[in-house]
This record gives sequence, C-alpha cells and structure tokens, in this order.
Amino acid sequence: FFFLMIRRPPRSTQSRSSAASDVYKRQGIEGARIIAQALQKGNVNLEVISMARNRIEDDGVTHLASSLRNMTELREVYVFQNFIRKEGMKNLLEALKSTTKLEALDVQDNYIIEGSVDALISIIYNSEKLKVINVSDCNISEDSNERIIEALEATNLKFEKFGYNYNELNDSDLAKRFLNVLVTENPNLKRLDIKGNDFSKNTKKYYQETLKAANKLQVLSRFESDDEEEEDDQTQLFSDLKV
Repeated sequence: FFFLMIRRPPRSTQSRSSAASDVYKRQGIEGARIIAQALQKGNVNLEVISMARNRIEDDGVTHLASSLRNMTELREVYVFQNFIRKEGMKNLLEALKSTTKLEALDVQDNYIIEGSVDALISIIYNSEKLKVINVSDCNISEDSNERIIEALEATNLKFEKFGYNYNELNDSDLAKRFLNVLVTENPNLKRLDIKGNDFSKNTKKYYQETLKAANKLQVLSRFESDDEEEEDDQTQLFSDLKV
C-alpha cells in the first residue's frame, strides 16, 4: 500500500459523473482523524499522500502528522487549500523534517508563519532529494523570506518546480537572490511561480533577462501586470504536473 489520494477535484471536473462526486466528498477534520488512525493501526508506510481541498484544518492535519512521522518511504505530500494555520502547519512540517526521501511538498494556500517557517527551513536543510516545493499563497512574511532564501543558498537541492506566489517577496535584492539560487543551482528548473509579489519594473526585467540568458524564460508564470491572457496551464494544478 503505497499511495493515498483523497482530493476534491477542481470545480470544472466535479460534475463529470455522480460516481466521481461520491468518491471525492470533503473529508474534514473528522475524516482526517479516522484516516490517520487507520494508517497508524495498519502500520502503513506510504510513498505518496494527497488530501488536498478537504478542509482538514489545524486539528485534522495534526492527526495526519502523527501518522506521517515514522513513514520512512514518504516521497510526495499534497495538502494544499485546507485552511491549515500556524499550529497545524508547524505540526505537519515538524513531522516531515526527518523524511529524507521527500521529493515533493505542496502546501499552497495555507499558512506558513512563525514556528512553521522554522520547520520548513529544517526540511530544506535536511532533505536530500527535494525537487518540488509549492508554498504559494502561504502568507510568508518579508522577514521569513530572507531566512528561506538563505536556506536555499546553503543547500545543493536541484529543484524542478518552485511555487512562491503572493508571499511578500518585495525586496529587490532578496528577489534577485531567490532567482539566482534557483536558476544557477537548478539546471532542471521547469516551473517558477512568482506572481503576486510586489516587484519593481527593474526586478521584473532582471527576472526576464536572467531566465532568457539561461534559456529558461518559459518556466516563469506571467506577472499579473502582463497584458497577455492568463496561460492555459495556470488552470492546471501545480501538483498535477508530474515530478
């Protein structure tokens, strides 16, 4: 038993069939507790877990974290859009700190603040194989941005995808350091989400020129100020792109 996925599909797919609708009912806190309890009793060692869009919140993810702590084979974790706040995110990320095989972590649209920032940084430092991070829309503060960038600069991780939309990465020097470590150290970078940060025109120009010079301009999701229509692939979930 290597894979568990309990995810509400995007609204555009929910009406495809009544059967699919029945399978993907929102689990909530109690559902997360029951699943975590079953995982612990079964002594399961998952490789992939996806419980996105289930509104498991702090209490639900804390139950889940207790069952993940000893999963030595865990490679991918997807819990985006679950109303997880400070304590729940801290508990989840603390549980994943020693998971050395982790390759993908998607916690988009939850909260990474205070203690959970420390736990995220520990994951970056401790991971050996991490190549996908999505922390877009996680309310990461300007002060925390510098600490996260310092951790990225201190590691040899080779990222393929990095999501960092709407995280107050507003300082020009930090924004440039962020790009430099991802482009310089990650020749396999395929996607960089950086929208919603208050970049100056000079910073945007730096991003476009740096990525163009590295022949990676195609990895950048468009800035909100761009006049072109939204990219079609932006409607596709970050996590649905294969690692």
